[in-house]
Amino acid sequence: MEEQERQSGGERFFDDSLISRLDALSMNFGSAVNNLYSGGRRSKMLGSTVEFANFREYIQGDDFRRIDWNAYGRFEKFFIKLFLDEKQLQTNIFVDLSASMDFGEPKKYYTAMRIAAAVAYISASATDRVNVTGLADGRSEDIAEGIGGKDAFFASLGRLAGAKPGGKTDLAASLRKCRALRGSSGASVLISDLMSDADFREPLKYLLYMKQQTVLVHLLSPEEADPPIDGMGRLRLIDSENGTYADIDAGPEALKLYAKALEDYTASVRDFCLKAGIYYIPARSDSDIIGLFTGAGAKAGVFS
Repeated sequence: MEEQERQSGGERFFDDSLISRLDALSMNFGSAVNNLYSGGRRSKMLGSTVEFANFREYIQGDDFRRIDWNAYGRFEKFFIKLFLDEKQLQTNIFVDLSASMDFGEPKKYYTAMRIAAAVAYISASATDRVNVTGLADGRSEDIAEGIGGKDAFFASLGRLAGAKPGGKTDLAASLRKCRALRGSSGASVLISDLMSDADFREPLKYLLYMKQQTVLVHLLSPEEADPPIDGMGRLRLIDSENGTYADIDAGPEALKLYAKALEDYTASVRDFCLKAGIYYIPARSDSDIIGLFTGAGAKAGVFS
């Protein structure tokens, strides 16, 4: 397999080493399975895998072993056999691509897209149908649609690696315009720093309203988690999205107040997710992807 990569701080975007470790992981989204497509997940509600249910047309990335060749001989089209207990999950991955994500080392948006790619790979390997969508300026951008299977994933990898941030944060407005959420229930992973004047609860509530089993990856940069500004004197902090600024004295007291405010905000996000039944995964942009999935992700009950 040709290695797909993109350089950022000397780190490959998605390399063979990461792939081999992702192959050992799975995501736990059983309750979000719908009945639109055949797939690799099993429904506890339905019958045997050998019990035929229906046909659908072949989609790129489907398993060729499921093609009904008799149907092809009659209609000169590829059709896939569907069985009663094999259902396919639609996994929607939403990445905050507002200007605030273009910060930190590594950049938050870069790590967010690597997380999105890793989730997409695991889901596609389980024969889920995967959509990756960028959110910014109250709009949604389809980065990769209908990924099904590993071949389709690798065909979309260049688009995932090439996504760029810009614009203001309005996650709720962006999600309301998202085509991927129209239709059946499924699973949604939202990756964002949640840095917005708007209420962080609104986009999460909308995903729940749309019958999505929801995961929030709350992503901060190392500089935001632990600002390296002590002793730097008076600083001007400028909002990357609206240009407003605040002048502060970068001393121990300011850092203490900042740490308390960040802790309180993070706790409010985590507590809301817990009460709402949303999986919450805190992350930093310098996180090792596998370490994140097997650590905080496994603790949240998302990865195993």
